[in-house]
Amino acid sequence: MKKIIFGILTFGILNATFAQFSQRNPTPNDTLQSIQILNDGKVKFSIYAPKASEVTVMGDYAPKFGADKLAKSEIGVWSFTTDYAVKPSLYTYDFSVDGLKIFDPKNAQYKESNSGFSNLFEVKGAENDYQSLKNVPHGKIEKVLYSSTSLGGITRRLHVYLPPNYDQISKKEKLPVLYLFHGGGDNDASWTTAGRANLIFDNLYAEGKLKPMIVVMSAGHTPVKGNAMGAGPEADPFSKDFLQDIIPFVEKTYPVSTKCEHRAIAGLSMGGIQTLNIALWNPTLFAYVFPMSTGYFPNLIKELEEKYTAVLANKSINEFKKFKIYMGGEADIAYKNNINTMALFDKSGIKYTYENIEGGHTFLTWRKNLQDFAPLLFK
Repeated sequence: MKKIIFGILTFGILNATFAQFSQRNPTPNDTLQSIQILNDGKVKFSIYAPKASEVTVMGDYAPKFGADKLAKSEIGVWSFTTDYAVKPSLYTYDFSVDGLKIFDPKNAQYKESNSGFSNLFEVKGAENDYQSLKNVPHGKIEKVLYSSTSLGGITRRLHVYLPPNYDQISKKEKLPVLYLFHGGGDNDASWTTAGRANLIFDNLYAEGKLKPMIVVMSAGHTPVKGNAMGAGPEADPFSKDFLQDIIPFVEKTYPVSTKCEHRAIAGLSMGGIQTLNIALWNPTLFAYVFPMSTGYFPNLIKELEEKYTAVLANKSINEFKKFKIYMGGEADIAYKNNINTMALFDKSGIKYTYENIEGGHTFLTWRKNLQDFAPLLFK
């Protein structure tokens, strides 16, 4: 009898629970697709915001910087469709609802940065093949914590990419290291979300174009006051963190070579200045140097000429195996600074190569840069 009563009670509770769920009225958001790639290549953005008065979307899918306004339907869905086909690639976008940046809850693809999250969408096609997820052997991404003594003992995070078959390879040899820096506002996760560095490396390995290496992606912003875009490493607390803590931590934690010819350093925008500040002031630590979409501001060019002539005249700089500067075309916001910086290098007798890959100051450019220089490493 007790079992029957228990069963009746249980059935009653479940019925009450289901009744509560069934009382929710369905909304257009239940089946909404926030991103649609249309047959003609145009992209349609949608978000359900019935009480909003203005909704915009902005991202690097657009040929020009700026926000696009969405139009509201009778059922509370706001939409915008590009009037042009969007080329195959990976793009970031952000919705803004009544002035507040909103993460798209209908899209699980995202980019992590210091200022929060942005969404991603992909337009598939041959041009996008190099950074697409394929059925190839994949490397592994580790999130690693370390203590930074130079920053007062605080705990910091790294993203570390280990190549396919790392366990077998690392038993046989010490691996070279690429230190890869992000730009202003981003963080150590940005190169593996918006940058797709891991997929680019996976595909290059599958094509037989890479030497096995470890890729270390660090956080370029610190809680210590400083100037990451200043002239020289003393202006930026991250430089001390990198030299005094990150490199020793990596070399203690992973089976990596400590030889100069087995270290590479690369970075974009703010990270490009950090790349220059660290490599030019410590040229015997690195054999490969790749600044992207960067350059010193005019006042810093003057400071470099007045205070750091000895640094610029260091003959070891011209012993880099590769020193290649990348730019994202005249649309890149760092274009003029880069031209001025290269003029300074020319004046100082610093040798480098230069490539201009259109795409502006975005990961559309920087992913292609990575694809270009990674096969040059450690050969």
